[in-house]
Amino acid sequence: MPDTVESLTGHGIVVIYRGLTPRQCLLATSILHEAGLRWFEVTMNSTTPLDTIRLLREEAPAGAHIGAGTVLDPDDVSRAADAGATFMISPHLDEKVVARTKDEGLISIPGAFTPTEMVRAVAAGADLVKVFPVRPVGAGYIKQVRAPLPDIPIFVSGGVDAALAAECFAQGAAVAGVGAQLLGGDAAATGDRERLTLAARELLDARRARQ
Repeated sequence: MPDTVESLTGHGIVVIYRGLTPRQCLLATSILHEAGLRWFEVTMNSTTPLDTIRLLREEAPAGAHIGAGTVLDPDDVSRAADAGATFMISPHLDEKVVARTKDEGLISIPGAFTPTEMVRAVAAGADLVKVFPVRPVGAGYIKQVRAPLPDIPIFVSGGVDAALAAECFAQGAAVAGVGAQLLGGDAAATGDRERLTLAARELLDARRARQ
């Protein structure tokens, strides 16, 4: 499956790696991929994010999509793209980051919170808008902003677990980003196959709540 906006929104879930070693991420990705997950984000404020992205691009199972998160400036975009990332996710909106991402031919997902920021993000060229952090406001916020802005595809992130993902999907979110630490505590770090497989199934079940 190619790395396109349609394939991302069709799948609906991105696993977020922060603070794990490259090998821990590779093992977790292999287990989660076997369980049905396909999209994986490596945050740029991890210890060795570029090494992790390269390793995942080279050794992750076929069909795994690898991107970069916490992308704060255009240089981050270029470095992550050179390492093999195919989508860029930020906690904020920086039009220069969006422009560099699109210049690289990659998927752009900047962060936003208010309707004004969301509209600005789309005008800048964003493919999806990351509503962050969503947990403090809950899924009801997604319902409220989608009433006047129904055509903006929303990626929810920030404290999202399977239960909150289901609630946000039910209110119209297109994609949910879930931190690896929310997949059974230290399961990603330890490569706990049983817990990671169960967490993946819960997320895939949550996805069925999408409108």
